Amino acid sequence: MHKYDSPYIADWYTVSLRWLTLLGMVVSLSQGGLLFDVSVWPLVGLVLWNMAMTLFAGLNIRISYHRLISVAIDILMAGVFFWLQGGVLGPALWVGLLPILSGAIYFEWWGALIVASIFSG
Repeated sequence: MHKYDSPYIADWYTVSLRWLTLLGMVVSLSQGGLLFDVSVWPLVGLVLWNMAMTLFAGLNIRISYHRLISVAIDILMAGVFFWLQGGVLGPALWVGLLPILSGAIYFEWWGALIVASIFSG
């Protein structure tokens, strides 16, 4: 088993993938002409959340139940964003990948499976 120098390497992976997903959401919204619509507020919340998580990862800080809270906020914010953008017909229908990727990184395939079933329900 390989030991990483940083004890919180999973946090770095999650933060990085969240930034990539947020960039994709911005591109999707701008292509759909909805970038400055009122329904993008959950995206602003996710950006602020990820800025805090990036700071935590950089300082090697974790809060109690860090992984569960992180995945729960991803599920909640992605769900609200998905709903506000019109669901399957909206420009960012793939936003469900965000919590699935977070769940997969933090809790492996069980996490991805559980998050996918929660998000699809």
